[in-house]
Amino acid sequence: MSDNGGVVVLGGGPAGSMTALTLAREGVPCRLLERNPAGVDKVCGEFLSPEAVSALDGLGFPWAAAQASTIRALRLDNRGRTVCLPLPFEGRSVARAFLDGWLLQNARQAGVHVSLGVHVREVVRSGDHFQLLAGDRTFFAGTLVLATGKHSLGPFHPRQAAPGPALLGWKMNFHKLGQGIVDALHHTLGLFFFDGGYGGISRVADDEVTVSLLLQPAFLQQHRQGGLGVLDALKGDAPLLDQLLGEGEPVWERPKTVANLPYGHCDAGAEASLFVVGDQFAVLPSFTGTGMSFAMASGSLAARHILLSPPTTAPWHYAAEARAMAHKVLQLALPLHRLLQRPAFARLAMTALAWVPQLMPAVARRTRVMHIDRAKHAA
Repeated sequence: MSDNGGVVVLGGGPAGSMTALTLAREGVPCRLLERNPAGVDKVCGEFLSPEAVSALDGLGFPWAAAQASTIRALRLDNRGRTVCLPLPFEGRSVARAFLDGWLLQNARQAGVHVSLGVHVREVVRSGDHFQLLAGDRTFFAGTLVLATGKHSLGPFHPRQAAPGPALLGWKMNFHKLGQGIVDALHHTLGLFFFDGGYGGISRVADDEVTVSLLLQPAFLQQHRQGGLGVLDALKGDAPLLDQLLGEGEPVWERPKTVANLPYGHCDAGAEASLFVVGDQFAVLPSFTGTGMSFAMASGSLAARHILLSPPTTAPWHYAAEARAMAHKVLQLALPLHRLLQRPAFARLAMTALAWVPQLMPAVARRTRVMHIDRAKHAA
């Protein structure tokens, strides 16, 4: 079976949906292919920075229906020490399944031809077209937007992590929460540090909390006993995590994981008719909370260049702007990302923040995607 199309967006997360939605609102026919049959939970901290919140406000996102949590403070834990700081901005936290599902629904309502449950396993460039192979179906794209997030398409778009140990993402959600943990996480995002990684704790609904870890595979192998063995091993150093384990129950039978995260990857070039967005373009350190912002900003930016730039130069102009957005974050965030995996540095950083809280807004300014509004205005 064969399907033909002009612009095809591969991937229905925030980056892909934002690209397709922006194009559809400007009357450009677009097909979106998503491997999952609906919005699903993914290995993601689910934090939305002010820039992402602003972009979703512009789309009419239903914050109340999403049971979004407002984040105004940061709690840092490391080996028994706790530092609480006000954030220099207000963010929000929303369950990815709800966010992705809502964006896909709105893309369809805007006129995007959304196809769910389509698992494209291979992409081949054929002359001036792309062939997307999905089982017994082949889709053709004159312009391809690659938005497959952390899923690699092998030799078609290889990605390489910055030098350093391989890292794994781990996530478990908890519900049936006790009032104590609800109060502790009121308007607060928790971060905790351990040897070889760091983790985050945040409410993503009225009765649901997510725990996301970034760790080296050897640490997980060492603490595999029981379904939540890795959390049991960490709770002594993170009182908030210990409280959550005592007052909540796991939502899933098994945690969700994703291996070989290419942190620090940033596309170095561009190809004709190809627009790479979100995590496929650049993988930003998790602690910055800018991943979702970059996904939406790069998606909107790609759509703007498809709409306004000459086809012969659009991918290069887009890539240059997206690279500038990513590099602004990576310059400071990538070194900090490596250092925060070392407990001694994490303790030093917490001491510095406790004594000089003005460091927080300084770091925040230099690790945020600042061009999302420009991209959003094309919508």
